[in-house]
Amino acid sequence: LDIVSLHPDLVRLSRDKDLLQRVSWVQANFLEGLPFANESFDFVHIKRIARGVPEDKWDDLFEEITRVMKPGAAFE
Repeated sequence: LDIVSLHPDLVRLSRDKDLLQRVSWVQANFLEGLPFANESFDFVHIKRIARGVPEDKWDDLFEEITRVMKPGAAFE
């Protein structure tokens, strides 16, 4: 069992200048295509989206996730 906050401690993270150079927050709608190049990620994690995905769009969601995952990437 893991108990973690939904969001990282942004105040603490704001003090880590190296991390600020490497991380950015992006909000996007997969129905319009994710704003990332093909094979961009080693790990993709999604949660709490079931109510937000139209029933006929689940295949589109998984195609878009697959597109941005590198070969051998993990999906959770």
